[in-house]
Amino acid sequence: VAPAMALHRLSALFLFAAAAAAVTPEDCVAEDITLLQKTIKIKSDTLARRGAASQGEGSDAVEKVDLGTAANYAILTKTGISTVPSSSITGNISVSPAAGTYMTGFSFTADSSAEFSRSSQIKGVAYAPTDNTPTPTILTSAVSDMETAYTDASQRANTKGYN
Repeated sequence: VAPAMALHRLSALFLFAAAAAAVTPEDCVAEDITLLQKTIKIKSDTLARRGAASQGEGSDAVEKVDLGTAANYAILTKTGISTVPSSSITGNISVSPAAGTYMTGFSFTADSSAEFSRSSQIKGVAYAPTDNTPTPTILTSAVSDMETAYTDASQRANTKGYN
């Protein structure tokens, strides 16, 4: 995947999550999420290698955006997640501050600790601010980290001409 496409998709993901728009099945296709995760991982690994190999000016290295605890989620949004029965998501998902009821289309089963839920559509778990402690505090930090990462990425100069 071209670097411009990977950065564009990363920007779109952060913009999408931070813009507080409801997620629909058309907006969040499981294959796109998996592709985006792989693209971001490959791109950030490549950039890290370039940065380590090249110390001087003119380096192709781009400083990695620190996602903080938001990196623990395949989908992290402030408003909602909708899905269709045949979707498959790899990684944890969460909404916050919206309630867990804003994750629609999933068949959730609460864990015995009630700190998260499981679904056959998720290879990971689902967290909501209505889950038991410490989940609400963890989600507040993750959303704050997501917003900080978005602000950081959006304020960087585009010296390479990527969108």
